[in-house]
Amino acid sequence: MQSRKIDSYIGFAVRSGSVIWGLDELLAAKKRVYLIMRDADMGGSSARKADRKAQSENIPLLICKSGEIARAVHKENVKLIALTSNELADAILRSDKSGIITEVESE
Repeated sequence: MQSRKIDSYIGFAVRSGSVIWGLDELLAAKKRVYLIMRDADMGGSSARKADRKAQSENIPLLICKSGEIARAVHKENVKLIALTSNELADAILRSDKSGIITEVESE
């Protein structure tokens, strides 16, 4: 149940244009980012860059179970998204308290 709710929030973010796709776009982003979600099996160097970005700018980071992000956005090989909507980011963080989509708790 919770996973479907989170999928809905991610879908709303995609449809409203509140998603930054991938690490390169995240690192170049001019918009304020409220949540970073990355796949647990993201490559080591890329994962470290995403983690550093989250830590240096105090952005919550969710490390999602392998394949969950791609499944939620209905696109293959998506390993990282970032949300630019504060409301949707908060909703996802509140909904994932039970660890439905994450392997590691948010920081």
